[in-house]
Amino acid sequence: MGCGGSKSSAKDDHGTTSAASHRAARTQPGDQRSQFDIGPNYKAVRHLGQGGTGDTWQFKDLHTGRDVAVKFIKRPLPKVLQTNILREFTIQADLGFGHEHVIKAYEAVLTPSHLCLVMEMAAGGSLTSYVADKWQKAQAQGLFLSEDEARFFFKQFLSAVKYCHSHCVAHRDLKLDNTLLTSGDPPIIKICDFGFAKTWSEEANMFTQIGTPVYMSPELINSKNGKIGYDGRSVDVWASGILLLVMLLGSFPFDHTEHPDPNTSEAHLEVWLQQVSKRWSEVPHMAETIKKLSPECKDLLNRIFVIDAKKRITIEDIERHPWYRKPMPPRYQAVLDDLANKQAVIEDFHEQHKKSEEKVVIRNKHLEELVQEATTRPLADDVIKRIDLREASILEDTPEGPAIVAAPVAAAAAPAAVAAA
Repeated sequence: MGCGGSKSSAKDDHGTTSAASHRAARTQPGDQRSQFDIGPNYKAVRHLGQGGTGDTWQFKDLHTGRDVAVKFIKRPLPKVLQTNILREFTIQADLGFGHEHVIKAYEAVLTPSHLCLVMEMAAGGSLTSYVADKWQKAQAQGLFLSEDEARFFFKQFLSAVKYCHSHCVAHRDLKLDNTLLTSGDPPIIKICDFGFAKTWSEEANMFTQIGTPVYMSPELINSKNGKIGYDGRSVDVWASGILLLVMLLGSFPFDHTEHPDPNTSEAHLEVWLQQVSKRWSEVPHMAETIKKLSPECKDLLNRIFVIDAKKRITIEDIERHPWYRKPMPPRYQAVLDDLANKQAVIEDFHEQHKKSEEKVVIRNKHLEELVQEATTRPLADDVIKRIDLREASILEDTPEGPAIVAAPVAAAAAPAAVAAA
C-alpha cells in the first residue's frame, strides 16, 4: 500500500543529504536503555519508533503523572542538522500552545548522550498506521476511509496548516507519518515534526529542495532549477491534497517505484516527470480507483493538483469548496464543534496574555546555545541541562523568564509542572 513508507529528504547547499549523513551517528536500536534517560522525574515506558534523526520514547512525567513523548537525538549532533533541529525546537515551542492540532513542546533537554525534545503524547499513533489498518475493509468497501471520515480528519489537518501559515510558518513536510492521533474515538489529529519548517517575514518564497518526494509539489521538486523559489504555503496545500487522497485510496498518485531511495535525485526526477506529464487522475494505477470518489471530491483534488502554483487552490478556497462544506454525520460534527470551542478558549487566552518579545529572544538564544553544545562530544561531568518551552515561561505577566537549568544526572533538577494541554 502506498501510505506505508514515505521518507523525508533534504539537500543542503552542497548537495548533502541531511538525514543520511546522520545515520551513522544516530541512536541505534541496540544502544543501552540507560542512555534514554532525562532525569529522575521521568520514567521510560516504551520505545515508540525511530526516525531519520533518532529515537522517540514514551515517558511518564512523575511530577504531573502525564505521559509525554521524548525525541532523542544522539550526540554529537552533525552540524549539517543543527539549523533544522534548532528550527524544529523553536517553531514547535512557538506554535504548539496556540492550536489544538499542533503537538506541544514542553522541554528541551541536553543529556551526556543525547539532545532531547519533550513533547505532548499522542497515544493513537500515526495517521499512516490508522489508514493502513483499514486495508482489509477497503477491499470490500472500496475506500480506505469513507469520505465523511476523511473530511473529519482533513478539516482538522487544514485548520492546523492554516494556523501555521497565519504565523508565517510553512511546514514543508506534511504527510501521514507526521500526523499523529489521540486515543479517542474518533481520534483527534496532531501535526508534528517541524524539522523542515521555515518561517518568513515578508514573502513566503523559499528555495531549498526539502521534504518527502511523494508529497512534494512540482515547483518544490524542481526548485533547484528555478530562480524565484516557491511559495511555502502552496507546497503545503499540495501535500495536504496528497494526504487526503491517500486517506481515501491508500496510494500515492505520483511515486518513485523505480528508484526506492527518496534521498536520490533519480527519485525526485521520477516523481516530477510523472507530475508534469500526466494529470493525477490519468496515472494508470489511479484511473480505476478514482471512480470510487464522489464528483465533488474529485473536483477538489483537481483544483489542488495544479502544476502552476499560482493557479492552485488556496486554503481559504478549499474551505469554501462544496465537498469541504458538506454536512458531517452528527458523531463527527459534535467533535468538531467541541474542538472549535476549545480553540476559541485558546484564542481568548492569547488575547488576554501576551508573549514577551524579550523573553522569546532569550529563550531562543538559550535554545541556540543548547543545540550548539549538542554538536560537541559530551564531557565527563554528566550534567543534564533543561530549557522550559512551555508558553507560560515567555508570557509578559509571569515573573520568571526562560533559563537553562543544569544539574548532575544523579540528581537532575525536577522539571517544572507541565501546563495544562
